[in-house]
Amino acid sequence: MNRTIATILNDRKYYLHAAIGRHPALYYKVYARRYPFSEMAMREDSDICIEGFPRSANSYAVVAFKLDNAGVKPGHHLHVPAQIIRACQLGKPAIVVIREPQDAVASFLIFQSSVNAALYLELYIDFYKALIPYQKQVITADFKTVTTDFNSVIFRVNQKYGTQFNEIKNLEQRQDKIFGRLKEINRQFFGGRLQSSMIPDKQREKIKEQVRQRLLKSPRFEQARQIYRSFTEGSGV
Repeated sequence: MNRTIATILNDRKYYLHAAIGRHPALYYKVYARRYPFSEMAMREDSDICIEGFPRSANSYAVVAFKLDNAGVKPGHHLHVPAQIIRACQLGKPAIVVIREPQDAVASFLIFQSSVNAALYLELYIDFYKALIPYQKQVITADFKTVTTDFNSVIFRVNQKYGTQFNEIKNLEQRQDKIFGRLKEINRQFFGGRLQSSMIPDKQREKIKEQVRQRLLKSPRFEQARQIYRSFTEGSGV
């Protein structure tokens, strides 16, 4: 199949997934009942939800959290608002991870091998707009806080929900273990592709800088920035 056609079809497929993912009743009937989505879906026996737009430190947060909370069942990695909404409906703790759009969307465009900056900025906006009514019910954690001070996020979760999740012992000294697991996930699910790497990489950063420039020129970029600020300003991230 022509690469351009394949990319366009992939964009449309993701758009459909994201659109349905804003409606829990529909999403859990159409997507979340199927494997592997069913393994990551929020259920009544889930203990917490950790979700955000792709490439916003979702994987880091889940891997770090599980270091010292091995028996806890999180809903995670479906990258749809339905997960957070379902957590709120069930009265479960929820962490909304968020990253500045020029970084999250640029990284996801590379992951998707897409050039459609306007589409993915729109999906970023739609993701977080769907969660505005639930902001007071969740913990918001931005990329920097998740990747440099994740214990502060767990602390805030325990304070807000009265939970007793373990903070991560010797977190700074265990970064190699976290990154090792992230590399393993990339190999297992994405064949170790550079585009899907979940750890810093100089080569990918050069590519991302070029993509960022395309995002900055999009008329949707400022709206994405505004919604990022609405989630992070005053939220204690």
